[in-house]
Amino acid sequence: MRTKSYASQNCLALAMVATVLLSGCSGFTSQPMPVIGAAIQGRVYGGQQPIGGATLALYAAGITGYSAANVNLFSTPVITTSKGNFTFSSWSCTPGQQLYLVATGGDPGAGVNNNAALMAALGDCSTVNSNTYVSINEITTIGSVFALAPFMSGYAALGSSATNTAGLARAFASVNKLVNIANGQAGGSALPSGATAPVNEIYTLADIIAACINSPGGVAGDGSPCGTLFTLATPSGGSAPTDTVQAALNIAHNPTLNVAALFNTPLPTSPYVPQLASAPSDWTLAVRYSTGAFNSPKSTTIDANGNVWVANSVGNSISVLAQTGAPVAGSPFTGNGLTGPTTIAIDVGGNGWIANQGGNTVSAFTTAGAAVSGSPFAGSGTISTPTAVAIDATGNVWIGNLGNNSVTELTSAGSYVQQFTSGVANPQSLAVNPK
Repeated sequence: MRTKSYASQNCLALAMVATVLLSGCSGFTSQPMPVIGAAIQGRVYGGQQPIGGATLALYAAGITGYSAANVNLFSTPVITTSKGNFTFSSWSCTPGQQLYLVATGGDPGAGVNNNAALMAALGDCSTVNSNTYVSINEITTIGSVFALAPFMSGYAALGSSATNTAGLARAFASVNKLVNIANGQAGGSALPSGATAPVNEIYTLADIIAACINSPGGVAGDGSPCGTLFTLATPSGGSAPTDTVQAALNIAHNPTLNVAALFNTPLPTSPYVPQLASAPSDWTLAVRYSTGAFNSPKSTTIDANGNVWVANSVGNSISVLAQTGAPVAGSPFTGNGLTGPTTIAIDVGGNGWIANQGGNTVSAFTTAGAAVSGSPFAGSGTISTPTAVAIDATGNVWIGNLGNNSVTELTSAGSYVQQFTSGVANPQSLAVNPK
């Protein structure tokens, strides 16, 4: 069992102070131009010990497909000093590219560990300049990997499709809510007021991979700290990881994988505190917001702008938060027939359609919180205790009705189209084939 220590540390502050913030590049107009040669400094350490001789790679996330293979942007090798420090200037990127650093190998004081891999997401190229300082450790690795997990399959394979670069950029921005890349602590510089980062969970996961980082390495099944981690981080039917970024990624992709065993991974010391007092139900990391006027939230969905819509089943309201976590203007939305709202679907125009389980209707709001013309809609009386709503490729709205075991179809303007009853019993959710 890991030794528990709850000594007070400054890293517990939710709003970090004296933080070196990533600032914007200057001199750019309408045409993106490469950023070349800004001298970036930082430090690589494992378990709060410097890692000397680690090799750094600077990657730009791809936009040719999910988990796209990436190329190191460094033209010459960058190796950390014996104290884990590094400086680099032989590089270039283009504004809009999402950058991240990976440190592999090196000696954490226990001998060279070829299985060590640590990561820190830098974000948009245009925000990186000579004032940028980067700490790379287990904490920045957990924050970066968990935020970027939907887009990656390994530390050199991270990217999105060309049509989802906005989603990729939002994922990189989310890293700065979880962790502070400048000082290597949990609770990011972009964490909004009223939000709480999962500090204890991040430190617990950081401690788990620190056992491997601060060792001579190993392979799954050999009984070493790395071998134990790699064995426990191997998904059913999958291959065992051979580096710590891949181990963290496997945990992020499979959050219920060997939770208790990973939590109880033996450690001689626990370099990061505070930790969780007991094993969680899973390894999901969530930023908690308390500024949205939530009241028994029932469901959430996200629109194309990254706004999060929350149906509050008590209070008859809809809370809408921007990607930063701040409520959008007019939130929470009320009125417009909201009665026991349960589920939400977003149409191509960004309007939110909400099933009113207590009102036998569907309400539709614009992104500004105004009622869509004609809302709320009753589907010519066919809508009964609606529990699900979905929107097809043509914009038509489909509602699952628990009250009369049916599915109602409306046009994108809310006009009744038809009702299906055959084979429908207790509908709880809906999915629409995109074709």
